[in-house]
Amino acid sequence: MRRSIGGAVAFSLVFVLAGAAGSRAAAAARPGASKEGLTAEEVVAKNIQARGGIEKIRGVKTLRMTGTMLVGEDRLPTTIEWKRPSSTRWEFEADDQTAIQVFDGKNGWTLMPFEGNTDPEPMSSAELEDIALQADLDGPLVDAEAKGNKIELLGKDDAEGRAAWKLKVTRKNGETRFVYIDAETFLQTLTITNRTVDGRNIEIKSVIDDYRGVDGLQLPHSFDATAPGMPQGQSLRFSKAEVNVPIDDSRFQKPSVKRPGSPTPRPDDDRAPRPTPASTR
Repeated sequence: MRRSIGGAVAFSLVFVLAGAAGSRAAAAARPGASKEGLTAEEVVAKNIQARGGIEKIRGVKTLRMTGTMLVGEDRLPTTIEWKRPSSTRWEFEADDQTAIQVFDGKNGWTLMPFEGNTDPEPMSSAELEDIALQADLDGPLVDAEAKGNKIELLGKDDAEGRAAWKLKVTRKNGETRFVYIDAETFLQTLTITNRTVDGRNIEIKSVIDDYRGVDGLQLPHSFDATAPGMPQGQSLRFSKAEVNVPIDDSRFQKPSVKRPGSPTPRPDDDRAPRPTPASTR
């Protein structure tokens, strides 16, 4: 069972501010209106307004979301943190152990103790590229041109039974994803992307829901990711979102591991390890 949980990590999170639009997104949007009259630039602008406005979005310096990850019958306490410009930390608990995934803006590590990995493992180049996207608080539509992203409006489509504007986002590395913006609320409700999982190219569908007002922003609190061949899927249900809370940079460094039987450091010992995730909550 724990091996399947580890596989869920490979889904990679398509999260919170992913797809939020920014001030220069229009520069990379392809010209031309859809049959309904809106352009990609206008859809992006309406999404910005629906989420709280560009000043509010830009004003998010840190974000912490706390809740539960659902994998099969398992209900795992989980916390995700972001800090500008590009740091993120994700941890969840299983079998009284804590799994950690961190990225400091350049380097990343994964610690999965219930898979027998007792030391943090450095991320591969592909994993680093993926988590760098996750760590972007603003999402691929913000400063799209500077990031090398191209945005196209493909018109309206169905997204989980609701009409939505379908945007095609092509990243600098050639990866494409489809972002669906609800035609009524102009909030993002669905993302479809292709990822490499265990050496296989699969389509991952991420449904985004349960938007709540947090400090003048509309933030989603429900995420469901599914993919062919992975019947368990991955779901996240957040009960709490905290904007601009203090988060120390050490949270995004390589996780430290306390070995069994190692002495407890004195308070004045300069070599004392950083607090564990469990002790800081």
